[in-house]
Amino acid sequence: MDALVPGQVPEARFVLNYQQRNITRDISKHLISIFYSDILSGQADSLDVELEDSDGKWLDAWYPGHGDTLTLALGWEGKPLRQLASLEIDEISFSSPPATVTIRAIAAGINTALRTTEHHAYEKTTLDAVAQTIAKRQGLNLVGSIEPIKLDRLTQQEPDLEFLRNLADEYDYAFKVTGSRLVFHAISELAKGQSVAQLVLKDLKSVRLRDQILTVPQKVSVKHKDSAKKKLISYDIKNGETVAVPSSASQATTSSDTKKSRKRAASEEVAKAKAKADLAKSNRERTTGSWALMGRPNLVSGNVVTLVAAGKLGGNYLILAAHHRINRGGGYTVDLDLCRISASSISLSFENTKPDLALSSYGMQSEVLV
Repeated sequence: MDALVPGQVPEARFVLNYQQRNITRDISKHLISIFYSDILSGQADSLDVELEDSDGKWLDAWYPGHGDTLTLALGWEGKPLRQLASLEIDEISFSSPPATVTIRAIAAGINTALRTTEHHAYEKTTLDAVAQTIAKRQGLNLVGSIEPIKLDRLTQQEPDLEFLRNLADEYDYAFKVTGSRLVFHAISELAKGQSVAQLVLKDLKSVRLRDQILTVPQKVSVKHKDSAKKKLISYDIKNGETVAVPSSASQATTSSDTKKSRKRAASEEVAKAKAKADLAKSNRERTTGSWALMGRPNLVSGNVVTLVAAGKLGGNYLILAAHHRINRGGGYTVDLDLCRISASSISLSFENTKPDLALSSYGMQSEVLV
């Protein structure tokens, strides 16, 4: 968002649609808070709308329907709003006194069969093809960049949602369902995105950062059974290079510089992909943090932000989770969970920036509302 005029007090704006109908004016006088959680992977995005209900409207005439949709856009007065979410109502809760109703919506496809246990075998296929097959089965549009990793055989005996979540974690992909889209995106590609904001420490209401080295491996090792040679082959990945090393039954623990994976792989390609995924995840855990600041609707999971003038803790950070909150009275804040993806001295220039990868390709809607 642009810099504020000195002395100007910003006012947050939101638009909430219920089943494609704008209900913003109807709920404004009842609104207590709106809380939207946007998670990179492994957990469904959620929206909580808390409303005052002293006259009982929300328990009777205005009682929302389970599975109906809520669409949220957020921003600031005088600026275009950005659509952040389109979710399905999952839960309505009531408490008293005082009488309040909280409507919870989630983005994990309540009205689809994502949670139905499935039994499938995938033979001689690729990671991309498996994601495409499940997206088609669920009537969803697949979004993301997926490497054509060759898979000999996969057996599914769980719901599609759980199966894809586990597969994404194994190969270091971000996965979630949002609206009509199934998002399966390489985290390594998201980390290459253009920074959408440059912040200094004084921009943050609060900040916690942790930089560690003890649990960060220099290399990762994984094994696979070579059926032709009838022997177990171990691969080390260090500095992006893959090296085959002699296998040893005693190398089953994690040292300070080598992560030993207990996962077995059916092919050399799969072994290397899993090892790279393990190393990438471990290295992202080195410098992590949580920040709280004035609300910015472009700070969503999968986007990159830059922390400047922060000494050895400066650099580019990937947003793992963003929690947007707007309260009665117009207060708008965002809390972020992040991990550092590069440490460098960054210029304060913002010229020639590219569209943010996360909003255009990952999972968020890039629609701008006036």
